[in-house]
Amino acid sequence: MFNTVIGDTKNNDNLNHICVTASKDYILRILAMYYSLVTHSKNFKLWVCCMDQETISFLKEMNFQHMVIFSVKEVEDINLRLIKQQRKLNEYCWTLKAPLIHYLLTRYNLESVLYCDGDIYFFSDPNEIFEEWGNASIYLCPQRDAEWVEKKYGKYQAGVIGFRHDTIGLESLKWWQKKCEEWCFALPDKERFGDQKYLDEIPNMFSNVRISEHLGIDAAPWNCIYNNNYRIEKKNDSLYIEKNKLVAYHFACFSIFNEDEFDLWSLDTLKIRSTIKNNIYIPYIEKIREIIQDLKNRGYDVNHFYSKKSNVKSYYKYTTFRRKMDQTDEFYCMATIISKEYLVKGLAFHQSLLNLGDEFHLWICCMDSESLNILSKLNLKNVTLIPVSEIENNMIAKLSEKRSLTECCWTMKAPLCEHILKHYSEIDYIIYCDADMYFFSSPKPILDEWSTYSIFLCKQRSTRMIEHKHGIYQAGLLGFKREENSLKILKWWKEKCLEWCYDQYEDDKWGDQKYLNKIPNKFINIKVIQNIGIDAAPWNIVMVDGNDVTRKGSRILIENTEIVCFHFGSLLMLSENEYDLWKLEELTFTKSILKNLYNPYIKALQQKYEELLSIDNTIHYLSHTAPDYTPMNVHKF
Repeated sequence: MFNTVIGDTKNNDNLNHICVTASKDYILRILAMYYSLVTHSKNFKLWVCCMDQETISFLKEMNFQHMVIFSVKEVEDINLRLIKQQRKLNEYCWTLKAPLIHYLLTRYNLESVLYCDGDIYFFSDPNEIFEEWGNASIYLCPQRDAEWVEKKYGKYQAGVIGFRHDTIGLESLKWWQKKCEEWCFALPDKERFGDQKYLDEIPNMFSNVRISEHLGIDAAPWNCIYNNNYRIEKKNDSLYIEKNKLVAYHFACFSIFNEDEFDLWSLDTLKIRSTIKNNIYIPYIEKIREIIQDLKNRGYDVNHFYSKKSNVKSYYKYTTFRRKMDQTDEFYCMATIISKEYLVKGLAFHQSLLNLGDEFHLWICCMDSESLNILSKLNLKNVTLIPVSEIENNMIAKLSEKRSLTECCWTMKAPLCEHILKHYSEIDYIIYCDADMYFFSSPKPILDEWSTYSIFLCKQRSTRMIEHKHGIYQAGLLGFKREENSLKILKWWKEKCLEWCYDQYEDDKWGDQKYLNKIPNKFINIKVIQNIGIDAAPWNIVMVDGNDVTRKGSRILIENTEIVCFHFGSLLMLSENEYDLWKLEELTFTKSILKNLYNPYIKALQQKYEELLSIDNTIHYLSHTAPDYTPMNVHKF
């Protein structure tokens, strides 16, 4: 008969005893926990209660020195085996905690046992836990969560909990076990939730309880990433939460799909600060990747250790590019479309991003071979070039027979965004900008306002006549997330533009833009940007009475709101020194608007124009005009 207890069960003195339950879908996490203990402790023993035969067999082959493995059958009695048939695996594992700890304390006469969930990972010596615990009979860790959460799910965390082999410890275990056998389910029920809400009563019912005050013990998403504003910083190669060294982090709701793809928080989309991501999540991910590679090298099939979940919330793909993105709390993923006529403007747009820092990447769809060749020679920083043929095969060749270059560019916006989200799965979103956009300050307000919405749109904020003809939203700046609803909207917009996209008003349509009117009514979770400094433009500043631009230090303001980006639409480069600021009709550009917006932009255009001429002076980089064209708003600079 197969031995169901494997490992050294006798030499238990002067050790920190930790126990955990494990099933095959938790094997990678258990290995990560074990290796983290080996790294940081010399006096521990990990007792693993295996929920299936595959886990026992696997861990037996691994033959870990500081691990004792045993079958759940060692713990179960008739009542537990009956309960097992009525509960899900996770609920049954919760039910098992109290009898498991009781079994170890009494069967092997251990002084104390600390239970840890299988997704706990140690960043420093667990002895700090046992030192804080001291001689108390019971050791509890507060949730340190929002008040409503603690009221619903409990004040204390059942993922790290300890009991001593004394009268109070054993009595409290028996009480907890009885409660969990009566009811232990994942859906909250009045004053109950799983095995955890019962813990609220322990300090009231039993004495000699130690409640942890150490912020680095059972740190977790709910008390580090949100609901608290703790200072988290690296000091002397250790991570500190306030004044407490990080000891154990609870990687709850963390899923492993393969060695490169993970869900960092499966309950919702979670934004994780770079300090936490780089110093907590990445070390954990890299350890799991190392474990997977080691198992592969040993000939193990690791595929059945992976999560099979499909509804991913906080997707993370480990790549070199993703690691670059992780180095900052704000990284901007942007896309634009450039033809040879828009090379100068596109380079100015790119330079405006560079002026603000290195925390961005720009994907450029090149509409012709000239723009692709020139941009390839420039080797632009933080840029990926995409030939238009790579996105939709020969679609543009067919469309160009009926559509102008401008109309083809409009048609390509949605396919470009869709292509980037499909082929660069490590990014969470893409912001499309027309190439004649220019950033005067950080794009951060865009992300802040976009927040958890699927897509964002910018209002025209223009005259009634313009909005009637061209739409109430602007297609020159909009963003799409990597999530189901957003991709559904993007696909709808793409199909509409492929069907019809012309520079004329027809049947309540105009270009790619008038379709946007329907999106907020047709789809959910849409963010309409309210910040008037985002996508400021001639049609909502120059053409609207009372809007003027001022400067305060380095900040350019409209109505006391800092201008983030300005859309220099319908601006023509007639020569290096002569520009038509608005080709469609005569407008009044104030001195302040010229000084603070147009002159800096034109200066950037001139610099890029000279740069392009030095590379290839055979290409016509200036704006093309019709033979009967008459300049409307000439500005010499």
